[in-house]
This record gives sequence, structure tokens and C-alpha cells, in this order.
Amino acid sequence: MSRFFVLVLSVILILLQSNIAVAQQFGGNPTGMRWRQINTDTARIIFPEGFDSAARRVASFISRVSLRDQLSLGKKLKKIDIVLQNQPVITNGYVSMGPFRSEFYTTPSPDNYDPSSLSWLTQLTVHEYRHVQQYNNFNNGLSAVMKKLFGQEGYALAVNAAVPNWFFEGDAVYSESLLAPYGRGTLPFFLKAFPALWQSGKNYSWMKIRNGSLKDYVPNHYDLGYLLVNYGSRQYGYDFWRKVTRDASAYKGLFYPMQKAVQRHSGVSYKDFRRNAFNYYRTEYQLEHPQVQADSLNIFAINTKTLTQYSFPFQLSETDLLYQKSSNNQRTGFYIKGPEGERLLRLRDISIEDQYSYRNGRIVYAAYESHPRWRWVSYNVIKLLDVATGQQRTLTHKSRYFSPDISADGKTIVANSVALDGRSALTFLTADNGNPFRTIVNDSINYFSNPKFLNDSTIITVLRNKDATTAIAAVDILSGSIKNITPPSSTVIGNIAVNNGKIYFTASKHLKDELFYYDLAQQQLFQLPTPGVGSYFASSDFNKLNWSVFTADGFQLQQADEIQAQWQPLPMEAFVNNKTGIVSDSIHASYQLMTASPTHAVTQPYRKLTHPFNFHSWRPNYSDPEFSFTIYGNNILNTTETQLYYVYNENDKTHTAGGAVTYGGLFPYISLGSNYTFDRRAVASKKLRQWNEWNNYIGASVPLSWASNRTYKALNIGSNYYYRTDFNTGPTKNEFKELQFSYLAHGVSWTQQVQTTAQDIYPRWGYSVNTQFRHALNLYDSWQGYAGAALYLPGLARAHSLVLNGALQYSGSEQRVFGNRTAFARGYAGRDSAGIYTARANYHFPVFYPDWGFANILYLQRVRANVFYDYTQALNKSGTRSATLQSTGAEIYLDTKWWNQHSLTFGFRAGTLLTAVPGQDRKMFFEFILPTNLIPR
Repeated sequence: MSRFFVLVLSVILILLQSNIAVAQQFGGNPTGMRWRQINTDTARIIFPEGFDSAARRVASFISRVSLRDQLSLGKKLKKIDIVLQNQPVITNGYVSMGPFRSEFYTTPSPDNYDPSSLSWLTQLTVHEYRHVQQYNNFNNGLSAVMKKLFGQEGYALAVNAAVPNWFFEGDAVYSESLLAPYGRGTLPFFLKAFPALWQSGKNYSWMKIRNGSLKDYVPNHYDLGYLLVNYGSRQYGYDFWRKVTRDASAYKGLFYPMQKAVQRHSGVSYKDFRRNAFNYYRTEYQLEHPQVQADSLNIFAINTKTLTQYSFPFQLSETDLLYQKSSNNQRTGFYIKGPEGERLLRLRDISIEDQYSYRNGRIVYAAYESHPRWRWVSYNVIKLLDVATGQQRTLTHKSRYFSPDISADGKTIVANSVALDGRSALTFLTADNGNPFRTIVNDSINYFSNPKFLNDSTIITVLRNKDATTAIAAVDILSGSIKNITPPSSTVIGNIAVNNGKIYFTASKHLKDELFYYDLAQQQLFQLPTPGVGSYFASSDFNKLNWSVFTADGFQLQQADEIQAQWQPLPMEAFVNNKTGIVSDSIHASYQLMTASPTHAVTQPYRKLTHPFNFHSWRPNYSDPEFSFTIYGNNILNTTETQLYYVYNENDKTHTAGGAVTYGGLFPYISLGSNYTFDRRAVASKKLRQWNEWNNYIGASVPLSWASNRTYKALNIGSNYYYRTDFNTGPTKNEFKELQFSYLAHGVSWTQQVQTTAQDIYPRWGYSVNTQFRHALNLYDSWQGYAGAALYLPGLARAHSLVLNGALQYSGSEQRVFGNRTAFARGYAGRDSAGIYTARANYHFPVFYPDWGFANILYLQRVRANVFYDYTQALNKSGTRSATLQSTGAEIYLDTKWWNQHSLTFGFRAGTLLTAVPGQDRKMFFEFILPTNLIPR
């Protein structure tokens, strides 16, 4: 009974384990980087040398945020380590437990709408420090008990089970919208998801909203969370969520603690609370009743089976249209629609921004690349694509360029470049070789967004100013002088396009993003009312106006004749004096972060190996027949990983204690470990042998992985040295020789694959090769070689995958001391063999997408199947065939989510043994397939 209890407890903990994973990179910074720190009473800011100014601003922002009692979730304050990462070009940030730290990706987004026009460091600090406040103040009741029992990761398990992810992110967005001007709650672009659903009359179930879909557009937990948090604060006061999360994290109401806490403090059921919130926003958007959205302007019929989206249209001629298309089962690509229909020009290289530009037969865009070894280091390189030939060139390498545009004569490219210190600049490059020849920097400008050539002497760009306002401006290429075309204002301006002296753009107006153009000759602003909740990516040429409208089915292309479009003049005053978004309250400007002055705190060196072990969590586990207890440690810069563990084997009745550490601060990972097992027993020559066993290893590996062009690659090379010593014990200890045995293990693996879409089960194209070699150094004359390969091919339909696997293993001696690493044909038990050859063919395909859930516990997202055939040939000691094994069958997999957050896949296998095995009469076999991610770490 006790064993069953431990097993059940382990499964529960494992199911909750999946929310711990965040975007941590082990050993991701170059060896030569030097670090410094700023210490305050609330945070230690750790940053690269030369990044002092940004670090001081972050420290000042955090000190100011921590004093805002108006939005307090409680009075608890625990100092946190925050690492500023300026090497990645990705815009992101996170707070994690295990260890308790935060990392800020400091490069701002090229998109003014996502996340916003606000200074990125300001927004990032407010948002991520709100997560710090959440973790600091949820240490109550059962969550606090879990922290005592299992450390920081145990605490994270408890908190994330009690408080849903929609609150974590919605509360953080709400904080940024109040404490800093123009946070995401003020942006119609951020708010558009649910109004689009309501406008179309799509009423998805709560569980579908919480868990998403692989076939339909469903708002994410940021969208949902902000609406609910904003409504709760508006309806019940600022302290409503403080009381709710205090009770929920304490598990007042062991089951469904968040739901019960909302009901306790709002006086209505959780279901009614959600319904009331949505009805409030429907009223705000005047969508109490579904509206039939005009789709007469749509270029394509909406794909109701698979989410398919279109963006950035450009008219190539009177009949041909260029655009970008992506779907849940197709990678993003450039397409052309002409009289003959639609054709794919080229799939887009891996990218972190959607924007691209077109002019006179050329497409220019920025693609993502990463450093093979230093995973924090990434780049944005410029690609130039010839529309006529489909040929593409990479113009720059190891660069940090965003949103490029090409001149009319095709000789010059302009792009926004972001330096490691965060400064934005307009950089001009030659289109022939990508060499930069001019740079324009202005210290009063935070960011040059979406630059476009007006002519050979002028660039039109959207400026993000230091006060978070935006403006369209003209930049003189030769002098670098800047002249505003629209006044700086709180009206956030999105992507722009320039043609025939007109600047087309999207800008926020009240609760919607509308289309505008500014006529440079007339110096007049015009607005075009459009259907839907927002219109984007406008461009005009050949008397055709094209744009994307956001709908409940994502972005859809629309088109109108330019001369028939109902453009309306708009006074500039009406454009700039414009309140947008929905925020339940506002905070006086003197309390906002934009008024905070950088701190003058002294900086000090920070060593990479500060607190190298830093034990933070401990966890029991059971994997038949072993009980284990492990203590985990990571230093703050994530260059060391440490484990101390104890294992009890209930079959052997043995006890093992050991430890392992890996250092990732050098080009190769260096790993070493040791464990000591007590009271091992075995019968040899009819005598009981007893001994203690000491196992040690040391190794080095080079783990390379990178992205470039349209594929991800990984190359791993490593070697380990293992040494085992036995110490005989007991009454017969002098009758047996004490074993001292060592061996080397080497491995090389290579993987390359294309990007996957939401519905892809496996990559449509890819392959992997893995080779291993182990050989004894003493005592035994034994070696073993292994080679395996996998090939991923597209199936007969989208989201179908044909996967071919092959492996061979051979041991070169009768003294085989190394265990098998090659899987046998499914349905057969493994056997000791001198040689093993295995081939497998698998055809995976989706069956249907139920999008169905039960009691907020289990959600079934997809049912998929696999048909397989396996072949194994085993060789005996002399190298001749000893057995040929074949099997075939089918597998059914259920892709599920548990408690609306945790993804797990379960399966069932039924097969037929095509080869008879002596002493075995069965022909059919049946097996359950448990998730591979059930085992933590």
C-alpha cells in the first residue's frame, strides 16, 4: 500500500513538473564575457561590462515598482538576481524558480504593436518584476509547505497548480499598463483577439479557450488574463486579486482553489465571473450581439478547417499579388496570386519578425541565425530574394539588422540596427555585397522602426521616442536631420508603406486599429473605415489597395480599388488626441516609471562561479524498482549544474549515494560524477559474494546547435572515461578478486530538420545520425559499436509524417560487458546478441482534433495514429544469424492537456508478431505507451 501511495504521489508531481521549464540556456555566454553587478535592497542586477547605463535604469525601475502599494499583492519581499542578456536578438524575458532568478533579453522588438512603443527595458522591468512579486507573495499555506518539502521547484509546482497561467501574465500586463504609459492594455492590437471571436459569433468552451486548438484560432493566456484581471480590479477594487491569490496559493479549498477564491471574494461563481467579464467587454466594443462581418473584400475564402493567415500584401502588377502566407500545417512562405491561381515563390527562412519589403522585383527581409556554441548569441541577417528567378542571397553575416527596405534602383538597403548597448540606428548597405556605408544615430530617439525609402535622399520611418510616443518622420540620408511628419503622440503607429508620395500606415484609434495615409504633397491625413476589429499591413499600387483584416480566423487579405476607397480627411488634432485601449484605472503620472531617474549605484565585478553549487530544490522519485531523492543546484549565470542523490533499490536492497556536476562555461562541457553503492550481493561459484561498488566518470562534450537558412542543426561530440572499483566485504571477501574496471565511451551525433508547424507530428523534412563506441581499457577484451539514423519525410497529406529508422550494433568480442542500446522489433523482448540490425517504418497521421475537455482536468486536443513495421536481425557470437524478428501494427496517441496547462501524450499499441519465437505462442501483443516526459529532468 505504501508503495502504491508513493507511485501515485510521484505521478502527480510529475504531471505538474512541466510548468517549470523556461527559456534557460546552460553555458550560453562566450567564455570571455565579463560581468558586473549592481546591488540594491530589492535586486542584484548582473550585466555584461559596458551595459552600465541599462543596468542602472533597471535598478531604478525596480526600486520604484517595489514601492507601489496601490497594486500590491502583499508585503513579502525577497531579493532576486536579474541577469541582463544583451546578446540575443529575440525580445523576451522570464522569472523562474530553481533557482530564483530572472533573465531579461534586452534587444527591443521591431514591432511597435508587439509588445508596444514603450521603452523595452521599462516594459520588460515592470512586467517581469511583477512575476517576482507574485512568487514572493504566493508563499502561503500548502504552497509554503511544498517549498519546505521540495525547495523552489516544489514551490513552483504548487503555485502554478493553484494560480493559473492566465493570471500570472494578465496581472503582469495589467501592471505594465498602469505603471508605464502605453502598456499593452492600451493597445487595440493586443486586445483584438476576443472581440474578433465575439464579432463572428464563435462561442468556444472555457476549456478550449484555456487550452487552445491545433486547427482554430484561439486567444492565448495573455489575452484572456488581461481581460479578467482588468475586469476584476475594476469591479471589486485593486485588492481583489491580492485576496484571491492569497487564498488560492494557500489552497483554501483544496480542489479548484482559484475558482473558489474568486467566488469567495466576488460573491458570484467562477463561471458567472467569467461571463460577467466577457459581457462587460462586449458592451465596451458594442458587440452584445454577433455581427456578420463583410467579407466581400476578401481575396481568399476563409479556410475553416485549418487556421490560415495572410500578411504584407504587395501589388506586383494589375493582376499579380505578392503576400506572405502561413498556416497550422504549412510553413511561412512568399506566395504570388495571379490569373492562373496561387503559387509558392519560396518558403521564408527562419525569422523572428514577420515584416518584409518589396520593390521592383526584389524582396528584402531579415532572417534569424544563432551561434553554434554560445546559445545566448544570435543574429538577424539580411536576405535578398529575386522574384523573377526565385534565387536568394544572404547579404550580411553575424549582424543585428531589423525591418530592411530596398531602394527603387535596387542598389541600397536601409535597416534598423541595434547595437549590444541597445542603441538603435539607421544603417545603409550596398545591395551587391551587404557592406554598410552610412549610419544615422540620434540620442533623442529610442528606436527607428520600419524604415522605408521615399526617394534617393529621404527615409520615412516611425520613431519611438524616449517618452514612449510615436511619430512618422522624414530622415535626410546625407545630413541625418530628422523632421516629424506627424506630431509625437500616444497614438501608436504600426507598419508603414510608401508609394507615390503617400505614406500608408496603421494606427490605434479608440478600440480599433485603422488604416490611414498621409499625403506629403497636400500635407493632409486621411482615414479609411474598415470592417472588423483591426486592419494592418496596408500597401497601394496599380490602383489597388491591399491590407489584412484581423478576424476570428486570423489575418485575412482584403482588396479595394484605390479610387473607390472611402478615404476621409482627418484633422491631425483628432489623430493625436486619442485615447486607446481598456484600462480600469490610471495612476498619476508622478508615480509612473517614465519619471524615474537612473540610480547612481556603484557597480562591482561579478564572477561567473559565484555560488557555483547554489542548491535550490530537492525531489523524491520512484522508478521501479528504485526510490531516489535528489538535490539540484544551478548557479545564477547557469554555467554549473549539480546533483546530489541517494538511491534505494528494493530488489537488490542496495543503497547508493552520489553526485554529479557539469560545467558549461568553457567551449566544451566538462562533466564528472561519482557514486558509491553499499552492500551489493551476487552468487558466484556457489558462494555469496558481497561488495561495495564505487563508480566514477569524467567527460567532455561539445554541444553545438544553431539555426540558419530554413533548418535547425545540432552536432554533439563527446567522450567519457568511466572507472569502477569493487571493495569486497563479508566472510568471503578474501575468496574473490576485487574488481577494477575502466572503459571509454565516445559519441558523435548530427541532426538537421526544417521548422515544424502546429499540426506537424514530426518535421516534414529532416534526418539524424548517431554513432557511439565503447571499449574496455582493462580486465575485459570488449568493445561495442553503435550507429543509428532517422529520416523524416512528408506523408501523403499535410501533417502526415513518414519516419524511417535504422540502427546497427556490434560487439567485437565474446566478453560482452556493455548492454544493448538498439531497440528490438516492437512486441519482442530484447536478448543478448553479438550483433543487432533493426529497421523501422512509421507512418504518423492525425485522426481528428476533438478540442474537448472534462471538468477542467483533462483536455483532448488531438487523436493521432501510427502504422508501423519493424524488422530486427540478431547475430550470435560467431556472427551468423540467430534470429529474425518482424512485427507490424498500429498505435493510437492522445495529445492531452491536464489542468488546462500541462501537455502529456498517452498511447496504446496493438500489433502482430510476424516471426514465431520458440516457447512463445502469442501472435498479438498489446501495450500502453506512457509519456516520455513523465520522468523529471
